[in-house]
Amino acid sequence: MSSTTRITISVPEQVAAKAQRAVESGHAESVSGYFTELAEREPDWAETRAVLDEMIADAGGISEADRRWARSVLGDADPA
Repeated sequence: MSSTTRITISVPEQVAAKAQRAVESGHAESVSGYFTELAEREPDWAETRAVLDEMIADAGGISEADRRWARSVLGDADPA
């Protein structure tokens, strides 16, 4: 069994209402459970970035043309 840590977050009212509806409809055990499930499904972007940085370094860097292409595909994400 994993340990838990209590945190406080602020979310828009409509997001809080959505979480509460999930609990009331039986789709989540609790509001905390609702957000835990969302976070567990979300990729660990910091870890992903570290792996990507390592791959770029191993490949000897990335060209500016490749960087522009990646930005055009990824939008606001910074591909290093």
